Amino acid sequence: MSPIRYKIVFILLFAFCAQRAEASKIEKAYEALKIYDYFKAKKYFERSLKKHPAAAAYGLANIYYRNDNPFHQIDSAYRYIVIADSAYQLLQEERKAYYSSIAPGLDYVNIVLLKTKVSTEFFKLASKENTLQSYDRFMQEHPWANEFYTATHRRDSIAFSKAELVHNSQSMEQFMHSYPYSEYFNRAKMRYEDLLYFELTKNGSVSSYLEFCSKYPTSVHVREAEDQIFRITTENNTIESYSSFVKNYPKNRNVGAAWRKIYELFMSEFSENRIDEFRIAYPHYPYVEELEVDIKNFKLQLLPFNVGNLYGFMDYDGKAHIKHQYQQAAFFSEGLALVMREEKYGFIDKGNKLIVPFIYTSATDFEKGRSVVEIEGKYGMIDRSGKCVFPVEFKELGTLSDGLAYGQKDSLYGYYDADFNQRISEKYEEAFSFSDSIAKVQMGENQGFIDIYGTNVVAPGYSSVEFFSDTLLIFEDNGKYGLMKRNCEVVINAQYDRIMKPVIDRTMVIQNGKIGYIDLSGNLIIPVQYETFPNSPAKGQFNSNLTVIKFKGKYGVIDKNGRVILAATFNEIGDISSVMAFSKGKGWGFTDLLGKVTIQPAYSYAESFVAGTAIAELNGMQGVIDSKGTILLPLQYKSVTRIGKEYFMVYDGTHYGLYNVKVEMILPLEFESIRQVDKELIVLSKNGQIQYFYCKESRVIQPMSNN
Repeated sequence: MSPIRYKIVFILLFAFCAQRAEASKIEKAYEALKIYDYFKAKKYFERSLKKHPAAAAYGLANIYYRNDNPFHQIDSAYRYIVIADSAYQLLQEERKAYYSSIAPGLDYVNIVLLKTKVSTEFFKLASKENTLQSYDRFMQEHPWANEFYTATHRRDSIAFSKAELVHNSQSMEQFMHSYPYSEYFNRAKMRYEDLLYFELTKNGSVSSYLEFCSKYPTSVHVREAEDQIFRITTENNTIESYSSFVKNYPKNRNVGAAWRKIYELFMSEFSENRIDEFRIAYPHYPYVEELEVDIKNFKLQLLPFNVGNLYGFMDYDGKAHIKHQYQQAAFFSEGLALVMREEKYGFIDKGNKLIVPFIYTSATDFEKGRSVVEIEGKYGMIDRSGKCVFPVEFKELGTLSDGLAYGQKDSLYGYYDADFNQRISEKYEEAFSFSDSIAKVQMGENQGFIDIYGTNVVAPGYSSVEFFSDTLLIFEDNGKYGLMKRNCEVVINAQYDRIMKPVIDRTMVIQNGKIGYIDLSGNLIIPVQYETFPNSPAKGQFNSNLTVIKFKGKYGVIDKNGRVILAATFNEIGDISSVMAFSKGKGWGFTDLLGKVTIQPAYSYAESFVAGTAIAELNGMQGVIDSKGTILLPLQYKSVTRIGKEYFMVYDGTHYGLYNVKVEMILPLEFESIRQVDKELIVLSKNGQIQYFYCKESRVIQPMSNN
């Protein structure tokens, strides 16, 4: 063998032996690791790092990770597992197979598994420290960790909480800048918007809200800022304030609402002519079509009707315009009707649009654009748009009269105008509605009168006080009544048991059970000598120049000067009339005011003549007769009752019918009830269904069968 060839062979042999020596070290390291000889394993792994970085680093990472040996050190475990991971990915497949043969389990899956276990230990340390820095460090060094997203959440939570503690828009802005992908980002953005809005508008001025809208036009709070501008500038709820708002803030989102409020306030006096006046006054009103609908609806006359227990509204031909769907329904007033659904009240218009939601326990019809509403024993007031102009917080609340309403919040009463401005402070134990610009009030145990400014017209000084005339008042003192002037100068001492308010220039006084009459100055014109009798405060009061009196147990008639018109010789007597019903103990007849008997007593009961007819009764059955005693309506009804001056309602013991004053049958005896609503309408009930008698056209209005 030549020297050169021998040298080559020697070199190859040396390299092979060196390789075998290194291989022997890594193999010995894993053999030592198998039997938990950590000292030897560590020594061989460290010596093999240069030649076998992946296998040796993995072995060292295992030793430093395990806590059953003196070398346990998590930082070193992290350092070596990172080396193992990087080195392993560069290995040839033959080398990977070799490592797998000397150390079963030495593969990429187990390297990654150990790496995540090491990271878990670091997460525990970060969690123990629980700071922004600890989680930030963990996330930077362990992006593969199973706990990465948990750490992210905790870090962001801590950062967000710190920003919350600072509680200003800058802190939230900084958070969003630092953590743009945080799950708290949207919350921070919302808080930023809220805080920024609060900071820039905290003084609550119109100018601050305007500036905010100008600087941050895309903010979610622009709508709220516009609403605040609307609220502040129209706080007094007047047509002028809403008109000014429309003019000054034409781009504000509430301009439409302002226009509608102008219309609603203008229409508080609801009438068709008023709508025409509005169109002239506000030619630029944007909701012209709605005006046309209102005009059409105003002309539409609707009446409540029912199908079973549900109510709707029909026109005067019986055609349904609003389907039966409500538990209760009232007549329309000022264009709105009170209806009930699910035991709560609200208001609808004639187009069946819900104007006031179903939230009230009770409510009054609209009057002068206002309705008193109740929620569970507390009262407030709403306008025609449903806006609560008086909060629902009153124990008692009156309706508007002379522009003012009394209200009791706690124990005392005060007065408020239509827009809830307190005009008279809460200082009265009792209060009453205004009439002719004055109202009765009570302070302590005494009553008096005030004007609309709260000034005493009559200072409270008596247990009760009532107006007798424009200049005199009825006052009570120790249970007796007298008259005094507005300045409390006594005209008649408190001596009467009762003083009636006059209807004409004479009125009744009662003293010791006897009746007399005084004039408007308090002068006694007719001595206190007549006896009281049932219903004497009404029947014995002067409503004309004559009145009924009772003297020595008998009834008669006197005039306002005390002159006897009919001597007190009657056991019973009817109401004042040119021909009066009377009884002297042998039935009822009729006499004129000269004492001439026009119809002899022949009836068991009778009422005085009205417009040429009288109701008479015989043997418990009633009918109608004329002034000659001719029977116009047979005496065959259980009762006959006048309805106004035009009709007689008859009752046979089961059903009601209706006749006119000519004693012509208008409605047959087939109704459960008949009740007059106004001069034009009489409400009927038949088989549980509401119907109407339309007096103007003398016809019945009932729902069409297809309603």
